Amino acid sequence: MTKHDTWAKLKPSNPLEPIAHLFPNGVPLRDPFPLEYAREAEAVDPTPLVVIDIYRLSPEQKVAIAQIWAIDHTVSHEVVLADAENNGGFLLAYSWLESMRAGNEGFGRLKEYADFLDANPDLTLEAWQEFYNSQYSRWIDGDEQPPPINSIDDTDPRLVTPELETEMQRYQIEQMLGGYSVFDVLTGRAMTDILNTLDPEHEYSLVGDDDEDFTEEEEEV
Repeated sequence: MTKHDTWAKLKPSNPLEPIAHLFPNGVPLRDPFPLEYAREAEAVDPTPLVVIDIYRLSPEQKVAIAQIWAIDHTVSHEVVLADAENNGGFLLAYSWLESMRAGNEGFGRLKEYADFLDANPDLTLEAWQEFYNSQYSRWIDGDEQPPPINSIDDTDPRLVTPELETEMQRYQIEQMLGGYSVFDVLTGRAMTDILNTLDPEHEYSLVGDDDEDFTEEEEEV
């Protein structure tokens, strides 16, 4: 199975709010977009759901979610936990999602989703079912590996937003800083090198580096 990399931040008053302290980094989701639906008895349209990825939950998180779901459905938490383990996770209404943060797989699958919609302007149930089955067999039951994303240039233009560009730049800076010593960071040499990498149209340097015009008289002043 692929190591899924989509995380969600939930809206206030969501069902998991009592145990929010157990999810400081967000809730792990199996998919970067909802591919599960539940049809209520009196509902005309199915309810879109996301799957909380049980394989990325700690034992404490699993039990805590199972207990909340058990109270809501008046069953034992053991029954809820067993059902979640059989289905790969806990189901949560998509409407509770405030935001999602995706990694390589999330962006890879969203690109495939966008390609699918572009190729099927007149969407049919048969086409959707074929796409669904392919996604399920390759990414959930299978071990599909997404292409790496090291910069904004590796991201499909349809998925690029100003917020993503800012986040990618922050990520690049963090990765670059990892190769410098504390001294290089404190003196500014690390940031100078990073700025020259991120903005090659301009040249950045530390004050005094290779400055031939910096004379003793200027230094004394």
